[in-house]
Amino acid sequence: MEMNNQAMESKYHRKLNGDTVLIVGMLALLVGVEGFVIYKILAETWEISGGFFYLYVIFVGLMVVIEAIGCLSVRKSIKTHMFEFRYYD
Repeated sequence: MEMNNQAMESKYHRKLNGDTVLIVGMLALLVGVEGFVIYKILAETWEISGGFFYLYVIFVGLMVVIEAIGCLSVRKSIKTHMFEFRYYD
């Protein structure tokens, strides 16, 4: 029984690592898309928004921090409940 429990725990941790890669990929995709959108906005409106560049930087920084906190909390939740709910079976 102990061997089966170790095998299951090993399987769950491998699957958790896979989910972690997906979460990091999702965060990278979000940051990339947001960076592109902000770049396009700044490129088109640079003459009128040049003075507000630091506000854009602060806004994008806050968005990235909030998204990172959200992604980390999703991973933490999966890790906390993966054995409880038999998430990977």
